[in-house]
Amino acid sequence: MRGKFLFNGNIGSPTLLADRARPWLKAPNGGPPKVLLITAAWGQGEYGEQGIRDALNAAGIPSAWSDGFDANIYNLCVWHVWRDYLARHPRVAAIDAEIRSVQEATRRFYVEKTSFHAQRIRQAARFARDKLGDFQIGRLPLVHADSVQAVAAMSGRDALHRALVRELVHDLTDLVENDRRMMAALADEEAVVAARTGLRVDADWQQQQRVLTDRILRADVVLLLGGDPDALLNSLRFFDLGPPLLETLRRGATLISVSAGALVLCERMIIYDNYSPDPARREFRLYDRGLGLVGGLQILPHCMDRIHTDDTDNLAYLARRFSSQLCVGLNEESFLLVDPAVPRAYSVGQHDGVFVFGADGVKWRYDRGEVVQLRR
Repeated sequence: MRGKFLFNGNIGSPTLLADRARPWLKAPNGGPPKVLLITAAWGQGEYGEQGIRDALNAAGIPSAWSDGFDANIYNLCVWHVWRDYLARHPRVAAIDAEIRSVQEATRRFYVEKTSFHAQRIRQAARFARDKLGDFQIGRLPLVHADSVQAVAAMSGRDALHRALVRELVHDLTDLVENDRRMMAALADEEAVVAARTGLRVDADWQQQQRVLTDRILRADVVLLLGGDPDALLNSLRFFDLGPPLLETLRRGATLISVSAGALVLCERMIIYDNYSPDPARREFRLYDRGLGLVGGLQILPHCMDRIHTDDTDNLAYLARRFSSQLCVGLNEESFLLVDPAVPRAYSVGQHDGVFVFGADGVKWRYDRGEVVQLRR
């Protein structure tokens, strides 16, 4: 695996992005790189990439026009290819829309369940602090085992502590298991589209997939930009573009991603539900499976905007709920360079650090040049 990932939290300016990413905007042979833009998260506005093109030109990547197209900076155009394909195949479009609706209903069902557990965990932690004083989620055991302490030797406080620990550990376990079931349900539903339509053996689908794959494999740098996670994930997954992205990474490409673009590369997409009418439910929630190109890492963009990073219980809750991954918070000026061959990651942002949240509720900041050891 020769390529690398460069993750960013939520940089908003194309000029800033191109400037900060300049050291990685290069081809393996040292010449001008071929830069692939994936702007599918912009949906209908997918072609509005002139701002990022101008910024890349200013960063030193020349345009190379041929037959009216720029050979050095080009767009995957996967959102429009997806929508055009569905327009030509109304039966597939109807089944695709049906399954998207089913998946959204599945998410709503599980969100109600996970919201209940999340609220219960936070309420129990507050209750424990009120009754016991110094109580933190980060001090809970990962797996509950009943104490062998004799009941006769227990104080009332000891008994309450044991009962609360038992319930909190079980609630966290239930929450993690609930997430696993939701991922399995969404995967099953996604498979229905291909099974009912014969998508993978359709000549038109195969042709579009070949064209998109060729665009990906020609790239030295891939820019996955932020926006609507659904538009990005659904269009990429419809044409099964995870394997081509992995192959271009294997060949040495750098995948630079921002916000939703970073989320889609992880095994799981965790979004912030900031549109909920209930402020108590505005928190990170599991949304869908990602493409799974990077393992052992869970990106949480918009870190300081959306995570109460001074709340140790909140950090411990996030790290324990998503304990199979290393929870990493990124801001607008946070950049994490990941070398999957090691695997190892480096904080490379000049103006902000990378934040890692531990199951003990501790927040670690890694500044430029510091190594973040990933989980294997």
